[in-house]
Amino acid sequence: MTHLQAHPLDAEAREKLAIIYADHYHRMDLATDQLDQLITHPNQPQRRVVQWLNKLADLQVRHGANTIPFARLLQRIIDLYPGAPPADVAASRISLLKLELKGREKATDVKLGTYEQDIG
Repeated sequence: MTHLQAHPLDAEAREKLAIIYADHYHRMDLATDQLDQLITHPNQPQRRVVQWLNKLADLQVRHGANTIPFARLLQRIIDLYPGAPPADVAASRISLLKLELKGREKATDVKLGTYEQDIG
């Protein structure tokens, strides 16, 4: 943390810290804060902003967020860069949102009943 105080624009350190907050501590609020600091900093390249927004969306899906905050993050990409290829990808991802979330759900075990072996 002292490293980030001395070097607040160290994107790699902020990304790693965001992942630690989300995966280890289950604190999406702190992870979101770290990535938002990078996203909202002026003069960031489009490629990096899109990358951070997608990383944040992935973290939300991985940690059980519902579709609303996830879709809002992807909508930010569309709003920031309308007509750009990343906006098209984000729009496509929004349309497939339910499938993506369903694919990441844990499968539930279904216990089969016990049946008699009387075949004849």
